[in-house]
Amino acid sequence: MVKYIDSRLRNEIAEKLKKIESHPSVYEIKKNFIIKDLKTIGDIYSYWIENPELRRAHLLDHKSPETVKKQAMKGIQSVHNAWNYLNNPKLIEDFIHKIAENDFKILKSANALIMGDPANKGVGFRKYRVTLNCEEYYPPEGEDKIREKLKETNDEIIQLYYEDVIEAAISWHFEGAIIQPFEDGNKRTFRLIQDKILVEKGIPPVLISAGEAKYYHKLLCRAADSHGSQNIEPRKDFHNYCASKLNNGLDEILGDLEIPVIFKRN
Repeated sequence: MVKYIDSRLRNEIAEKLKKIESHPSVYEIKKNFIIKDLKTIGDIYSYWIENPELRRAHLLDHKSPETVKKQAMKGIQSVHNAWNYLNNPKLIEDFIHKIAENDFKILKSANALIMGDPANKGVGFRKYRVTLNCEEYYPPEGEDKIREKLKETNDEIIQLYYEDVIEAAISWHFEGAIIQPFEDGNKRTFRLIQDKILVEKGIPPVLISAGEAKYYHKLLCRAADSHGSQNIEPRKDFHNYCASKLNNGLDEILGDLEIPVIFKRN
């Protein structure tokens, strides 16, 4: 697969990771920061990104604050539940190789938890046409086509994974989101898959704030509309955006550890 992250950003991330790895007490500090702080914030953001109608209801008082809070807490807890599932001991090692097992059981289970309906974790992929509300791109139709696209994506990303974990993680985020295998909760599901791949390698998750939802969706659609064409600039923009958010997470960790970072000019 093509690598999309800008070389300067890639080098900056690599330098920060080296700084963190060389710190004698970094493991526990980094682990706690990622799991307890960054990921918790990320789950909250992830829910609000996909539920703008609740944010509007809260801001415009179309619903009582109590109602909005209850709905939001339930949705956020569902994202937490999915994240906890992805971090159970059986999935901790070599997660990238487990994604396609048993007809993508991991994806189905994570999505069912995100949607607050764990009883449906064995339910198949969507059976009807959906849209990303992009100008030109439409997700594949039919369970067989969805399964085919997921398998194709899985095979390509596993090869990429051994060359560049960050590219591989963001690629699952993007490809899964535009395949849209489930009725709902697709972007939330694949953002968690992305973050699981990263965190397993000691890399912070991609933290996209709820306030950037429109910009995030715009980048996703632009990349989707150009998918399969020779114009890879929109895809680069999406990957660089996600990588920059990961980079921000590294800044937070380095700040907590009080480690200065000096970058060499090329």
